Amino acid sequence: MKRKTTRTAMITAAALVLALAAACGDTPGSSSTGDPSGSPEAVVMLMQRVEPGSFMLGENLGTTPTDGPLNWDAPPLTPVTLTQGFYMGRYPVTRQQWIDVMGEGIPGWSTALPNAQESAAGGDINRRPATHMSWYDAIVFANLLSMANGLAPAYEIECADNGELTTNPARWGTVPTNSGDPSRPRWDNAQIAVGSDGYRLPTNEQWEFAAKGGNTADSYTFSGSDIVGDVAWTVANSGNSPRMVGLLDANGLEIHDMSGNVWEWAQDWQGDLRVVRGGVWNLAMFSARSVSRGASYPYIRGNYTGFRLARPAH
Repeated sequence: MKRKTTRTAMITAAALVLALAAACGDTPGSSSTGDPSGSPEAVVMLMQRVEPGSFMLGENLGTTPTDGPLNWDAPPLTPVTLTQGFYMGRYPVTRQQWIDVMGEGIPGWSTALPNAQESAAGGDINRRPATHMSWYDAIVFANLLSMANGLAPAYEIECADNGELTTNPARWGTVPTNSGDPSRPRWDNAQIAVGSDGYRLPTNEQWEFAAKGGNTADSYTFSGSDIVGDVAWTVANSGNSPRMVGLLDANGLEIHDMSGNVWEWAQDWQGDLRVVRGGVWNLAMFSARSVSRGASYPYIRGNYTGFRLARPAH
């Protein structure tokens, strides 16, 4: 897996945040229409272009709840047409990418020893998905990453001090971490800035379309295969830990880890919860199906939640 691991992105993002800290209503970054999959030196994330298309969202398998804050189901079959192409991250955001942009790691990250496949690939635990990520954490990262790469950040939130909309996370205040946090309404009202070309969480429809291979005519139970162990880390093979991204087979779009490993935040609401997709390392294969959809409170930071990013394609 190729990735950018220099400190340039982190330093650039930090400098932009400091420079804009007093300008609450400003929108940092500049527009770019370049292909983000073309050069790993130009961007932090490797992205795969997904062309527009139509597909059937969901599956007629009813609902199967699970304990805890997450519940997964397969929504009824619904025809969906995506009229605009987009870029999808080829991998979930990794620990190293989080460190490069944010400047530090997360204390709760699993330190389980590498398994055989990880050891054969170098055994770098910082190539595991960044976990303990809330929905709020993910959008802060997305905007800082956009700023570091000269893109117009996607998310706007009201300033903590004067209520003006800003794309600068330094002006959003502290990330909410519980249901009673008084800042939650501002964060929950995050919106996509008009005309932004920066990173953002994929919509529920974008995520499932990419997981099913887009227009490549994949028709598998899991993302890229009917054999779960070929493409997904679940309770059966994970060794009770998230695993390095990109070790298992990709789907037809050359996108990895869309089944299993970690639940991935999506943009959408489901009631007062945010949608998560993809299944997870500590559950059975049922959760790793391409159609499985879960939901969680946006402030939850669990060792089962991570994210991957998308960008609009013009």
